[in-house]
Amino acid sequence: MLVAFTASANPEPPIELGAPFANNAVLQRDMNLPVWGWSKPGTKVTVDFAGQKKSTDAGDDGKWMVELAPLKANAQPAEMLITAGDGAMVTLKNLLVGEVWLASGQSNMQWIASKSDASLLIDALAAKGEKPPIREFSITNFFACLHPIAHATGAWNDGDYGNYSAIAFAFAHKLYGELGVPIGILNCSFSQTSIEAWTPRNGFRDGTDAYTRSVYQKILETDPSTAEHKKAWESYYQDLLDTAKPLKKGQTPKATPPTPGNLNGNRDASWLFNARINPVIPYAIRGCIWNQGYANIDGGITYYDNLHSLIRGWRECWKRPELPVYFHQFYCPGVSDLLSLDSMSQMRLGAWLARDIPNTGMASQIDVTGAIHYRNKTVPGQRLALHALKNQYGKDIVADGPMFKSYKVEADKVIVDFDFARGGLVVAETGTNAASGFSDPKIIGSGDDKVTLFYVADENHVWYRAKLKIDGEKVQVSSSKVKSPRGVAYATGGVGFVPNLYNQALLPMTPFIYYDNKLVTAKNWPHNPIKIDGYVPDASESGKLYEYRKMPLLSTQFDDNAVLQAGVPVTIWGSAVHDWGYEAKGKAEIKFSFAGIEKTIPVTSGMKEWQVVLPPMPASAEPKTLKVTFTIDGELAHERIRENIVFGDVWYVAAQNGLAEIPVVGKPSAPVRMMTRRSKTSSSPGLRRYSVSVSTMPKNKGASRWEDASGFAAALGNRIGNKTGQPVGIIFMQCDETTKELKQWIPAEVLGEIPSLAADDKELGTLRPGSPHYAANVNRFIEDWKTLWGTYVPEMIRTKRVPDAAPWGGLPSMEASVTTTAGHTYNALVHSFTPANLKGIIFLSGKELFEKDQGAHFGEQFSALANSWKELFGGEPYLFYSIPNKSIAPKITDPQQINGKSTGVIINDWSNIEDVNRLLDESTGMVYP
Repeated sequence: MLVAFTASANPEPPIELGAPFANNAVLQRDMNLPVWGWSKPGTKVTVDFAGQKKSTDAGDDGKWMVELAPLKANAQPAEMLITAGDGAMVTLKNLLVGEVWLASGQSNMQWIASKSDASLLIDALAAKGEKPPIREFSITNFFACLHPIAHATGAWNDGDYGNYSAIAFAFAHKLYGELGVPIGILNCSFSQTSIEAWTPRNGFRDGTDAYTRSVYQKILETDPSTAEHKKAWESYYQDLLDTAKPLKKGQTPKATPPTPGNLNGNRDASWLFNARINPVIPYAIRGCIWNQGYANIDGGITYYDNLHSLIRGWRECWKRPELPVYFHQFYCPGVSDLLSLDSMSQMRLGAWLARDIPNTGMASQIDVTGAIHYRNKTVPGQRLALHALKNQYGKDIVADGPMFKSYKVEADKVIVDFDFARGGLVVAETGTNAASGFSDPKIIGSGDDKVTLFYVADENHVWYRAKLKIDGEKVQVSSSKVKSPRGVAYATGGVGFVPNLYNQALLPMTPFIYYDNKLVTAKNWPHNPIKIDGYVPDASESGKLYEYRKMPLLSTQFDDNAVLQAGVPVTIWGSAVHDWGYEAKGKAEIKFSFAGIEKTIPVTSGMKEWQVVLPPMPASAEPKTLKVTFTIDGELAHERIRENIVFGDVWYVAAQNGLAEIPVVGKPSAPVRMMTRRSKTSSSPGLRRYSVSVSTMPKNKGASRWEDASGFAAALGNRIGNKTGQPVGIIFMQCDETTKELKQWIPAEVLGEIPSLAADDKELGTLRPGSPHYAANVNRFIEDWKTLWGTYVPEMIRTKRVPDAAPWGGLPSMEASVTTTAGHTYNALVHSFTPANLKGIIFLSGKELFEKDQGAHFGEQFSALANSWKELFGGEPYLFYSIPNKSIAPKITDPQQINGKSTGVIINDWSNIEDVNRLLDESTGMVYP
């Protein structure tokens, strides 16, 4: 993130060319060719290429541009010579002339050919010894910018096809096969990016719908020349200052306000366009292809407005009102033959409706399925090429699959008529061919009865699966359960590899849903999820249950097979708000049920967590069930049911990385269970309140869970179980190699009590409202923003350069001066278990904790750790810890001020299993004499 805004000290070259002008470039044929760059103001610049020599003078800003007359296609490498009046010269080599297309989108457009079925195209070329002149360009030094830049560098890939965009290569391969001229692809794509990120500011400017206006408002807020910016940022600065006001004892600090504008990360609206497309404009291109969708799934039908904004903006930037743009309709991440009005189906609908934009076309991928990065990209790329071949190159071909035109009802049948169905419809599927090659459709003869994607609706708005009969270019659809159909629908839940309908060109039918001859959308339909005869939808797939699916209603410890501490009050707790932290709109309640205890907890404004304190329970292996529900206005939003919970003794064990394997002794009669770290990471700069892993989705692969004990947990648990005959639970949290200092295990709020960690406390205090260091940090933060808006951004806008050459751009940060990792391991591995009311705690120190200071500060630091853990866990747990002797930690100091019961066990050798066994024997012997 940017902290100091300083311009690059690198000297400007005497001739700087526009980003696309590099060795191996492909230039657009039959079109005026702008060539541009920068030199010293007033310098005469000459461009010499293909018998043309054009000159111009660099302007006051150094910018120059010449326009070459249209060229014919040429696959013979040529050189372009650019000279400046002061004798400077640049020679571009190996240039071809042919057809150039922009390819843009997110990761499925970026996905390389070698990792997809497009590799089969490459293998076929290699087998024939062919290397067609297909080249791909991309920006190499910038990824995202807040405002448009013109100065960037790029490179053309000449023939390393495996590293080309798979979709773009399949598109280009198809064009070359039909046209026989060089093909150039401007690859402007990047992973995890929304359509808004690739849309220029002017694309949003002229939108009239509420969504587009809201995006444009945010963009105005990050332009320091606008009134919208001034108003938003004055308010933001005041809100920040309010968070820095001194707090009275017990007062809750105000939350840090969100930043105004399009600053939700550097993949927000326009950022990717600014850095990766704007530098290639106005390079001569024939048109554009677009593949994207995952980042916009939740936006639904707003995709229609977004496509309008994207294409409107691109056309204005290129000054080509009729610039062709061909886009994909989103593929099928899963296979289903059910109807749906979910946001994904509505996003597909938005794409279909956006065909109302002149000089565009939609290529369907509805019959392609797979993971997020689906393998079968060749056919989708070829289908985009069909539109280009038909519309730009005059080929007499079919480019569109069958699309709904109209329907009429005749008795109990619905007769559906289609556009683009000339010659009649056929049944086919893509799964057979996709399994080992391309996803080309395979025709199923007499396959009407194989298609399960049609539905008809009755007067009660219920949909019934319908039988299909192909009648040439039309279909007859009916259900024995519907005598007077009111509506007809096809495949809105997706198709994938199941049998579906195609035209004679083997292009798939586009999904549709109509009722009373009107288009059905999620907004105008009375039921969502849609009502389907005989089908009971999984409520977790839609509505409140879907929206709140990640809500951490229960914290880490309270899972299936949990062991809770017997004989003492136990607190069960979790979140009272959405996983993103926002409060429910409406009357929210939490209902709690466990071991005959029933409670209803109203969720009030400002309430973040709920708690229920259980009375002491006796140790018992009898399983109990915990049920907690969260409702909004009576509608279930989230539910956790946890079974097989028992009571016994619970221990928390903190261990350094590299703990030696401990032999397991004995097999107790009662259950011995453990909960371990499954998350990839064991540290976090922020508190993970409800989960050891980053995700709060129930049962996610990184979530800790209770299971039969093994390793160290079994070695400890079996000792305890053999003594008590009661259930044992071991929370065993072992850090990874990134934890190298004891301070990483210590809660941030107690660092101020430790003299040796005063500097760490000061750093973290800059992020903690109420700390004396926080207010100063807020003031510094505000000044950084003012510098950004007063110096950095105006320089970027004026020069169209990135002032500090930061590839991803950057924003001021409250964390800018924080480098300490103090508390990071506590945040991830301890915090989500507090309170727990444990029987005992074991801290297994490791060699790396003592390498920096040889143990000189161990005593004071571990005393603070121990006391804070005891308080946070609750109860009076016995604490055991390993401490090295002076032979391996010469400056070791002993903890002197640990509250309650504690015992340090001397370690004589870091790799000595006997020392660890001795610690286990001593700890269990003291607690269970």
